[in-house]
Amino acid sequence: MHQSTRVTFLGGSLAFSLAAIEPALAQSGLPKVRIGVTPTEVYAQAYYAADEGFFLKGGLDADVETLNSGSAAANAIIGGALDVGVTTPILLANAILRGAPFVLIAAGPLSTTQAPQSLICVKTQSNLHTAKDLEGKTVGMIVLKTTQELSLDAWLDKNGAQRSAVRRVEVLFSEMGTALDRGTIDAAIMSEPFLTTSLKSGAVRSLGDPNLAIAPAYLLGAWFTTRTFAQQNPATVKKFVDVIYATAKWANTHRAQSALIISKYMKIDPDVTRVMNRIEYAENPRLPEMQALLDSGYKYGALPKPVVAADLFWHP
Repeated sequence: MHQSTRVTFLGGSLAFSLAAIEPALAQSGLPKVRIGVTPTEVYAQAYYAADEGFFLKGGLDADVETLNSGSAAANAIIGGALDVGVTTPILLANAILRGAPFVLIAAGPLSTTQAPQSLICVKTQSNLHTAKDLEGKTVGMIVLKTTQELSLDAWLDKNGAQRSAVRRVEVLFSEMGTALDRGTIDAAIMSEPFLTTSLKSGAVRSLGDPNLAIAPAYLLGAWFTTRTFAQQNPATVKKFVDVIYATAKWANTHRAQSALIISKYMKIDPDVTRVMNRIEYAENPRLPEMQALLDSGYKYGALPKPVVAADLFWHP
């Protein structure tokens, strides 16, 4: 762990540090930024930046805190406990439309055709083979009313199935295989690292990549803060954005090194991270890729009205 970077896990009202707090002298002169992330590869840039010393090199005293969800990070940022977080553009756009004081400051992970991060899966021996076959069936996903459900709607629509005829339920990633075996659900939107593990075991097969129905490439996540924090700390925000994009370039080209970091924070076998589909990170704002998601969000009811991607970003 490099100096001036701490990684903390939050659970309820308790927090415990993974590393000793560095001497205050090591942090003098560096602006502090408190960052909230969830322990998945999709949002792992802050972990990479912490372990590789990018925050320190970028002139930041970073405190990276692990939370259960992007919603938890958003609540912590509004409450003043954190400064920066990362979550889906759909969640952020909805929050901003409802009056939340958020602004996007950097693009994050991408969904691409080269490395699908989630697939619609069924048991290998299932008699379901097409989108139409899912009518009258139940599909499990990690969270309803966000990007996963949006991608399912787009995929069903594109493949001629009646969206309203498909039931959706929330299922933990770790329990999807069991739910399929028991028949609690008929299909599941499985994501990494469980996707690769399940496919390689032969327990499931894929019906298709729902993300392609949105766009060949679109933005899965974005970094955000409050308008007040950005206005009061423009230099800190700029440094953070520079670090995030520098980290993206590193992560996109250092798969072996980043796999070990993911394994540590996600607590999974390095052999799994080495073979699973690895995420690509945006190295610039990628507004067209964000707009593709927002347009689909409005089309399928995940957003109440059209949203322009550029309008969500902080413009100093």
